[in-house]
Formats: sequence, C-alpha cells, structure tokens
Amino acid sequence: MNNRNLSLIAILICLILTSCAGSKHKKLLKSNDHEAKYEAAVKAFNQKDYFHSTQLFENLLLYYRGRDKAESVNLYYAKSLLGSGDYYGAGYQFENFVRWFPFSKDAQEALFQAAYCKYLESPTYSLDQTLTKESLQQFQSFVDKYPSSPKVKEANKYMDILRDKLIRKDYENAYNYYKTGNYQSAQASLKTFLSTYPDAKYREDAMYYIILAGYKFADNSIADKKGERFQSVINEFQKFEALYPESTKLSELKKINEICLEKVK
Repeated sequence: MNNRNLSLIAILICLILTSCAGSKHKKLLKSNDHEAKYEAAVKAFNQKDYFHSTQLFENLLLYYRGRDKAESVNLYYAKSLLGSGDYYGAGYQFENFVRWFPFSKDAQEALFQAAYCKYLESPTYSLDQTLTKESLQQFQSFVDKYPSSPKVKEANKYMDILRDKLIRKDYENAYNYYKTGNYQSAQASLKTFLSTYPDAKYREDAMYYIILAGYKFADNSIADKKGERFQSVINEFQKFEALYPESTKLSELKKINEICLEKVK
C-alpha cells in the first residue's frame, strides 16, 4: 500500500472519529444527565477544547443556578469563553461572577480576569477608549481590594499600558488642532495636556508644537496683537531651551525665536 493510500485512510479515520465525537457531544447537550455533562465539560476544558466546553457549561448555567456547582459552572464558563477568544463575553461573565459570588475564593481571580478581558478588547488609541477606561478602573479596583495579591505587579503593568494609551490619545487630539491649522486651539490644548500630564513622554513634542503654533498664530494676528503674541512665543522657547538643551529641535526653534525677538523690538 503506497503512502497516498495510507494518508487517505488516516484522513477517513479522522473524519469518522470527528463525526462520532460530534454526535456524542450533541446527544450530551440534549441529555438530562447533568453530572455527565459537567464531567464532559471539565474534561473538554482541561483538554483546551474550549468550543465544546463553552457549549456544555452554557447549557448547565440554568440548571445549576442556586445549586452546589453554580460557582464552578459560572467560573468555568467564563474561562472557556476567554480560552476561545471571546474576550467581551468572558469579561461580562467574570463581572457577573464577582457580582453573584462576592465571597467566593475565586472572586479575586474573576475580578482580575474581568479587567484583563477588557484590556485585551481595548482598541488602538485612535478609537473610542471606553473599554480602556473600564479596564483601568477594574484593575485599580483589583489592586485596591487585593493589595497583597501576587498579580498586583501584573495589574500595574497593564495599567501603565492603558494609561499610556489614554495619554497618547489626548496628545494626538491636541496635536490635531495644529495639523488642521487651528493654532490658537492647538496652543490651549497642548498646554492643558502638559498641565494634566506633566511627566508624559510626549512633553518635548507638546512644547515644540506650542512654539510652532504660537509663532504661526502670532504671525497671522492683527498688528495690535502681534507684539504680545510673539513675546509669548519667546517665553515658551526659553522654557523649552532650559528643559531640553540637547534637543534636535532646538536649532529650528532658535531661528523662530530670533524672528520673534526682531518682531518685538
């Protein structure tokens, strides 16, 4: 028998076994033997067969509500959803677990996982950041409630990533005023950004664009306002030079400062 025939036979056997397993799973879902269903669900979960474990645990939720295995079924269901990549659904179920079983020994893990699921669902900084804020809030709740947990370090790491995403979004929103030529609003928004995040890694860039926006705004102002606004640019340049004497942007800004100094004479 050649290798091709052996391969075809192997494929056929796999298809037969898969078909049998699928048939057995469907019968189990329709069965009233909840203990057998629970055992099969746990086995599927342990084998990382999250597709079948999710279906089985979901099927068991109603039956075990208020019964001895209610906590276990709900937690396994949430973990199965997480394992299958349904982070939104998993997060919702972990939140429910914390709400329904606040004194459970697994409530700590569920609260962490609820925050983690939203972390995984948190979109890029340019999109709506509702999930980012919710994840950050839940991680903070976890740290506050379980300060001695070994997962606090991991929670803090995720919180730093989430905060940086929010900071990046606020910076980009302020910078967009400059990109669109709204120089007065750019100055105001970038200054607010610096006030809100004094240690942000975007500080140098924000100060740079405050000077550029200020210069362009002053240059396009009416004559009575030019002197005052050019002086404001000079003041901003002095702050920048003091903070970033080695900046690669300094040579460009020095030329702008020289122009402003000539304008206020």
